Amino acid sequence: MNVNNQENLNLIKFSIALSFLIFFNYFLWAINSWEILRFINFILLFIVSIYFFISKKFTEYWYLKLIIIMLLLICLGSPTVSYDARNLFLFPAKILFYESDLYFHLSHNINLSNYDSSKFADVVFSRPKLASSLSATFAQLLGFWNDIFPKATNIFIILPPMIFLVSFFKNKLLSILWLFLLLLLSGKLLVNGLMDGLLALYFVSSVLIAYKVSHTTEILEKKMLYILIFLFFSILTLIKHEGLIMILVVLLSCFIVDLIYKKKFNYNLFVVGFLSLIPIFIWKFNFLLNNYKNEWVSYGSPINRIFDKLTNLDDLSSILLHLIFNEKLVISLFLFVFFSFKFFKKNKKLILYSSIVFIFYFFSLIAGIFISTHTVETQLLHSGGRIFIPLALMLSFFSVFLINNSYKVKTN
Repeated sequence: MNVNNQENLNLIKFSIALSFLIFFNYFLWAINSWEILRFINFILLFIVSIYFFISKKFTEYWYLKLIIIMLLLICLGSPTVSYDARNLFLFPAKILFYESDLYFHLSHNINLSNYDSSKFADVVFSRPKLASSLSATFAQLLGFWNDIFPKATNIFIILPPMIFLVSFFKNKLLSILWLFLLLLLSGKLLVNGLMDGLLALYFVSSVLIAYKVSHTTEILEKKMLYILIFLFFSILTLIKHEGLIMILVVLLSCFIVDLIYKKKFNYNLFVVGFLSLIPIFIWKFNFLLNNYKNEWVSYGSPINRIFDKLTNLDDLSSILLHLIFNEKLVISLFLFVFFSFKFFKKNKKLILYSSIVFIFYFFSLIAGIFISTHTVETQLLHSGGRIFIPLALMLSFFSVFLINNSYKVKTN
């Protein structure tokens, strides 16, 4: 094993350790464990994170450490002003801080007679709580709550995918280029308390792992990638509802590409993928048992909403104009198309795979706009700038990754 491979494995191991502790924090909340166990787990998470900054193994990644510290300082020094960040993520974390019960709303049987309030409660309380639970653990460890420092735990959550993605660049300039694009496209979303930046990083990482696990010949690395994809898939579904769709898109894309190139598919990947869905299925099952309503299905007819929006020229033109003027998506798409043509010969499979992922998830987002209970104008106004960030980050990452693959070929 050469030095570069060893460095890659060290970073993968480190990503596994961090993501396991993040996932384990949620697991402890899910089983209503003793508070002291959650504190011990969080302290371990903090110690392992600090190790990345002080270990001699990772001295060459000074630029990544600098960016992480910068994001942490911005996160701690900025108020939480976004409506969604305050009400959909920090508010549940605050409840967890005071009640120490992940299933508080279920166990206390809160009934709201007002329709809008009841709908709001269904939306807020039924959302996955991985990020909120980590914020609550941090606040309980400190012994008090405010709306600023708890969201700093999001920096812990983004650390595993950032380290993992950087580990595959053998050229420091390419790593810095990717991190520059990351900050350009989603920097604010990593520090303002919203989940979209976290979701995007785990999505890009999951897309890459699913590709790499089929091309890795070293047994140890393959085993570690399977462990990591289980953890990343699980975390992805427990960040936001969209994570479940993302996993299905990745698995379906792998299935199609494997059938084209190998005439068979990777059974192990699908087994690990479906095992990673168990935590979110358990979470959703608890709410189904208590008659919680899904905002897309239970409030009006989704078929009628789709038909109404598809036949409304104003809605269709609004979506088209938003896509045309979505500069982050357009820039990343331009980069990907350019480097795909430039390095097509040696990266056909990778380009096909990432293109299929893009197409499937892009149309999933469009379908989500059509099926939503909100108007198209309202959705594009409040969330249009961030729902396409996962695709923008994926395209920008694989643009740099194509350069990286070409760079390795030329230097071997």
